[in-house]
Amino acid sequence: MFQINKQKFGQLDAIEISHLTQGIELQIIHTFGALINKFVVNNSPFSFISGYKDFDDLVEQHPFFSRSAKLFPFPNRLDKGQYSYQSIDYQLPANFPWSEHAVHGLLYNQPFEIISSQATDEFATITLRFSTDALHTGYPFAFQIDITYLINLNGELSCTTSITNFDQRPLPFGDACHPYFSLDCPLKDTRLSMPSCQKLALIDDLPSGESHDFSDFEMPHSLINTTLNDCFEFTHNEPVTLLFERADHSAKLTFSQEAGYRFLQLYTPPSEASLAMEPMTCPSNAFNNHIGLLFLESGESTNFTWQCQPQYTPL
Repeated sequence: MFQINKQKFGQLDAIEISHLTQGIELQIIHTFGALINKFVVNNSPFSFISGYKDFDDLVEQHPFFSRSAKLFPFPNRLDKGQYSYQSIDYQLPANFPWSEHAVHGLLYNQPFEIISSQATDEFATITLRFSTDALHTGYPFAFQIDITYLINLNGELSCTTSITNFDQRPLPFGDACHPYFSLDCPLKDTRLSMPSCQKLALIDDLPSGESHDFSDFEMPHSLINTTLNDCFEFTHNEPVTLLFERADHSAKLTFSQEAGYRFLQLYTPPSEASLAMEPMTCPSNAFNNHIGLLFLESGESTNFTWQCQPQYTPL
């Protein structure tokens, strides 16, 4: 039987979903970006999600990592925080000390409330909500976001984001999530598989408007001496699946994103042995380059889904 328990993460409220027999433990800090902070399956001695060890690590030491948090209304970067919409100029702050751009949207550190939860013998699910009439003068729109996490006995976790426009105007947006995955080993001892796609050319971390064919990970590819901070586009309008695995076969993670997420950012942070696989509806600076920028009519809703399934086999 799955169990759902409320707990504290320092001064923040969090949720733990667990299944004792299956060795599953999932921690979500819903009061800080609805982020996933821990994910254990089959009693793995490590978390498949690279999370924060405590409240100080999250809020004081690394408040800008945005690991495994919701990124909305844009992922990645917005050029100097500026854009125009319906002939009006808007300005968002350069919110991270290391960048002149607006970074990771506006929800990565916002509190979500628990709307519903259910635990059964077969699965557990929770739905979290953020709603606003106008979150910021630089994005003065009324909207609601529901995030539903669902996990089953096999350890497959799905994340569905539902967006509703309560504004009178069409809502411009991009949606993304920012999960950092770990296999508890150096990246040189891992491999990555990903279907062929388009790799976006970047200038100063922003898309140039050009792209080229990319197939380096079409077959399992060692991540030895590999540094990634790249955006990829999938143009075939169908789900995409990646495989991140240890060379010794003791652990692997299958990641997939539904067709609504056309883009994927891969990032290897220099400070830890993890791989960020970030499903995105648009790349950086979409409010200006309009690549993948979406619009939701007043009163309408839409949703996007990604999944991951970690597997651990003791050696």
